[in-house]
Amino acid sequence: MRSVALFGVLSTFIWLPDAIAVKSHDFKTCSQSGFCRRGRALAARAEETTSWNSPYSIDPSSLIFSPDEALVSAAVKSSLYPDIKFSLELRIHEDGVVRVLMDEIDGLKQRYNEAADWALVSDPRLSKTINWTTGKKDLRAVYGDKKDIELVVQYDPLRVTLLRNKKEQIVLNGRGLLHMEHFRTETAKETSEEVASEEGGEGQEVLQVENVRAWFEGDTEDAYWSESFSSWTDSKPKGPESLSLDITFPNHGHVYGIPQHATNLSLPSTTGESPSYSDPFRLYNADVFEYLASSPMSLYGSIPVMHAHSADSTVGLFNAVGSETWIDISYPSEKSTQTHWISESGIMDISLLPGPTPEDVFAQYARLTGTTALPPHWSLGYHQCRWNYVSSEDVRTVQKRFDEEDMPVDVFWLDIEYAQDHKYFIWEPKTFPDPVEMTNDVAANARKMVVIVDPHLKRTSDYPVYQEASDFGLLVKPNSGEGEYEGWCWSGSSSWIDHFNPASWDWWISKFKTTKLDSGFSWIQSTEDVHIWNDMNEPSIFNGPEITMQKDTIHYGGWEHRDIHNINGMLFHNNTAAAVRERGDIPKRPFVLTRSFFAGSQRISAMWTGDNLGTWEHMAVGIKMVLANNIAGMAFAGSDVGGFFGNPEPEMLIRWYQVGIFSPFFRAHAHIDTKRREPFLLDEPYKSIVRDLLRLRYTMLPIWYTAFRENSVTGLPIVRPHYVVFPKDSTGFDIDDQFFIGSSGILVKPVTEKEQTEVTVYLPEDQVYYDYFTQQIYRGTNKGKHITVPAELHQVPVFIRGGSILPTRERPRRSSPLMKYDPFTLRVALSKSGTARGELYLDDGITYSHQQGELVWREFAAEQPSRKTTRITNRDLASSKPDTAVDGVDLVKYDPKNAFAKDIAEVRVEKVVVLGLSSKPGSVKVDGKGTELRWEYIPGAAASEKKDGAAASVLIIKDPKVLVTEEWAIVIS
Repeated sequence: MRSVALFGVLSTFIWLPDAIAVKSHDFKTCSQSGFCRRGRALAARAEETTSWNSPYSIDPSSLIFSPDEALVSAAVKSSLYPDIKFSLELRIHEDGVVRVLMDEIDGLKQRYNEAADWALVSDPRLSKTINWTTGKKDLRAVYGDKKDIELVVQYDPLRVTLLRNKKEQIVLNGRGLLHMEHFRTETAKETSEEVASEEGGEGQEVLQVENVRAWFEGDTEDAYWSESFSSWTDSKPKGPESLSLDITFPNHGHVYGIPQHATNLSLPSTTGESPSYSDPFRLYNADVFEYLASSPMSLYGSIPVMHAHSADSTVGLFNAVGSETWIDISYPSEKSTQTHWISESGIMDISLLPGPTPEDVFAQYARLTGTTALPPHWSLGYHQCRWNYVSSEDVRTVQKRFDEEDMPVDVFWLDIEYAQDHKYFIWEPKTFPDPVEMTNDVAANARKMVVIVDPHLKRTSDYPVYQEASDFGLLVKPNSGEGEYEGWCWSGSSSWIDHFNPASWDWWISKFKTTKLDSGFSWIQSTEDVHIWNDMNEPSIFNGPEITMQKDTIHYGGWEHRDIHNINGMLFHNNTAAAVRERGDIPKRPFVLTRSFFAGSQRISAMWTGDNLGTWEHMAVGIKMVLANNIAGMAFAGSDVGGFFGNPEPEMLIRWYQVGIFSPFFRAHAHIDTKRREPFLLDEPYKSIVRDLLRLRYTMLPIWYTAFRENSVTGLPIVRPHYVVFPKDSTGFDIDDQFFIGSSGILVKPVTEKEQTEVTVYLPEDQVYYDYFTQQIYRGTNKGKHITVPAELHQVPVFIRGGSILPTRERPRRSSPLMKYDPFTLRVALSKSGTARGELYLDDGITYSHQQGELVWREFAAEQPSRKTTRITNRDLASSKPDTAVDGVDLVKYDPKNAFAKDIAEVRVEKVVVLGLSSKPGSVKVDGKGTELRWEYIPGAAASEKKDGAAASVLIIKDPKVLVTEEWAIVIS
């Protein structure tokens, strides 16, 4: 949901329906941002000066090593400001990650240094095997299992380089753009004219330093103490405090990450020759109305993590900074990348992720900021939303229509109009007179409700949530530090809870209790079947600069909003999730959707790509944005099916559902001014096509849930671009319109262009791929291969990679919880060598009992012990891998006969489909049982054959009467 234009006084809002375009003038460009302007100007001057060296250096005599030498600190000085003190600290973690910190010491003020406290899941464990070598020019450490990683810290000028096998991977300050603007007073300025009055000697040297200072910082004070944008003036009582740093990847020609931006996965250039964009990529959480489908503009969330990739290795960096940040990217050659990071405030706190594989980088980042916690199983189903379902009866009618049309759905959503005068938690009695009964009616069909709770609180004494927050002093303060900050949002005059204040946490949790408190407000008109949508939490403020909060407002601890802006939304959804989890007697997994997010948000919430448009371009870029968020750890991601704005024609809506069913988060949503477009309203044949798509999503829920389990342990993305799966295949480094789902072997190429009837799909390897629906075989090559496949409106190109086994549930149900005891079908897609493998993870999908070992985790495998025999087996994985079962919890006491396993003990495999056998079997039996199974064989091509487009051979084994929770083997001979 997006803010409207604000006119007049009090709470009079006027919606202008013809204002359907991003208002670029509402948001700054780099040239309108003082600190970005200063950072770019420094880069331009350095580029023009071939002899330029950074003024920052290390005093070798100041080096201090910790007892285990994993931590070393040193004093840093600037030749231009010898009286200003800085410190550098280097920490090498157990997994090889290098954390580089730099701060101003004994300055006039303190720089914000708490961003990592919010982002990191815990304090990283330091290595115990580091040995430093101190030389005349640098400090070095060689480490790693193979002693192939080297960290070199050059003293003068300061330069930090990470190498692997003597090859530079990441370089900090290699271009000399490091600049930590030190604190100063506005009146303490020494002019160059005063210095020039001295003659010769020391005075002349000072004059030379002053000239270099002017060159380095600029010869004028550009927006040091205040800055204007539109009608706003941003006071800067601390003066200039930006941090500029160049980070180079000398041997990596592609970079990914830094969401959220509507652009290609492989990030385009912003400087250099023929840049794709004229402005840097911006990280500044913002409510951008109908954003462009290709732009470096900041959007709703910010994750300052970047991957750099080549065929030789993958590395990454995480920049723990919560202030506005601009990032320039250039590619001086096909094999190298230069980046320039410019942040408004904060310390330098950068973690270098050495890789060398994508899997390693994901694991290293996950150890820093955490992984996606296993979500409730039902949240992977279909979510139906619009702004707004207008009444309790409207919700009931929508549910009834889904059931009448045999369309599965798990969740119904309510936008802001459910709340009386937009006072969240308070139902509008005229339209929602029976919220508990309405929720119970939905829950009777094993479904859930999601209700919006935005961060703005209506400033009125008859709203108990606001009044309590005001009485307890829990609200953000204006720049004076006194009273309450006031802005305008849906509620009219509003204030915002300061979630950085620890006193707000338990108080916020208490608001979600579904039983009456001894004192204070609680949401008794709610149930545990209501989950939460946090929107507008950038925060969005209609009458604020750039539609957000003034930077000089004050948060807990005296920090300015400028210091923590990008972190703000994360604290809101984290505390909301804690509230939902703890509202009942038994903790249950919360579902919270957030629009604004930061590094670490993945530990608790899902996200969506915001207020997109119903256009083909937005459909296509939504795929790229979801992939980018998965690269940055925010895996539970999706974009609104159909587009938030507009009225997509049936063709576009069908194609968008084809995109949605293959997104981790799957929700249809629409603006209040759009026509109703629930799928049951479509005419035929469109309605039946969407019904089939919804059923396909539910059929594949075991695959999605298993992928979430893997992500919760390894940090590997749930949807994976080609470079992640095939890191050495350079042809795939730019591909972002097709992707793989987890480790399942499913390859998807959604159709995102109008009137397409066929598409080109890239196969990256010499392996067989099976069309999921027709079982046709396609074969790649060692150099990669493009194939053309049919893609009529009812078709979505989906392939099973040879060597995969897919567990699915094929029986249509109204919602996912009703599938709990349904049998499974196994699709065994043989590789060219006749083997296959797959996993299935199950738990109750609701509670945290899985962390105590209440789960089922199985491995299915197909092997060929002899040329004419194929053996399909099922074994317990949790017993063999107790330390990596779920959520990183050590399950050394795992019991295969745990309560959950007993609960589903009778769940069986009702069908096995084997693709690509070389010949018709003579016998199909369960090992140890002499009874021949019922089976059918359809002749076709074998997995070992190179017959593009030919139908594969299909063996269908009917009801082998084997159980999911028990070990068995089916022998095909």
